[in-house]
Amino acid sequence: MRSLFSLSRRPWLFSFLILFFWFICNILVIIALSLILRLEDQTQVQAPWPTLLANILMVFIVAPFVLGFPGKGHTYRQYLSEIRLTKMRPLLGLILLGLSCYLIIALSQAAGVLVYRLMEGLPVDGSFIRRSFVLANELPPRSNSWLISLTSIPEEILWRGVVLAAFLRVYDQRKSIIFSALIFGALHIFNVLNGLPPIWVIGNIVGAAITGLFYGYVTLKTDSLLPAMIVHYLANLFVAAINSYVQANASASAAAVYGVLFTFGIIPTILMIFWTRFFTRRWLITQKS
Repeated sequence: MRSLFSLSRRPWLFSFLILFFWFICNILVIIALSLILRLEDQTQVQAPWPTLLANILMVFIVAPFVLGFPGKGHTYRQYLSEIRLTKMRPLLGLILLGLSCYLIIALSQAAGVLVYRLMEGLPVDGSFIRRSFVLANELPPRSNSWLISLTSIPEEILWRGVVLAAFLRVYDQRKSIIFSALIFGALHIFNVLNGLPPIWVIGNIVGAAITGLFYGYVTLKTDSLLPAMIVHYLANLFVAAINSYVQANASASAAAVYGVLFTFGIIPTILMIFWTRFFTRRWLITQKS
């Protein structure tokens, strides 16, 4: 494969350029869509199209043809295999692992809401639970969250597929997981452009980096992107419904702390890693670590 650069053995530079080009691709997609749709204001371009299309461009065009991954002498098919996009076996086991890991993160998020409610000194009863956890609010026809959350799928291909694979060419698995998770956390600094409180953005960066440890671990443990895709998609789809009480009542700093602990952070990450280790040992035959 030919490319403008050859950065397959320079993962840190490669990763920072991924961040840079990801940002540029988002801008270019917004401009292109506003011209195609003849929109007077570029802010009228609706989610998830800019991020979704930018991620797709990064995976299938920018990374292989501009930034030189996977490198000289490799075919496009080998590139897709190295980033684990074509590895989906055993399919049923991978799906079950993804769904069960999502159940863990959903229960952790719900536990965070209940803990916050109790810390307020208010009762937790059946009425509160029924009002607070209405998952149907994120499904059609009430919401288009199912569409917005689709960005999670190419996002996993980019960060747990391409970026993680780039680090694996130079570092061992543990360091590669950590380094790619840090870069994934850094990606969320762009949330500051949405006018969100700085403390919330910091919590989002930290939480994403911590959760990125699980996404990297489960990807290498199963040699597939599928479980991470499932967890990431479902977690983004239902997080607003599960966590709405905390977001509506907590201060920005408290919401950030609860986010790092319960929503996308320490507790679900630890539990999902332990469960993945147990699940793969007992039920999945193909393992890489």
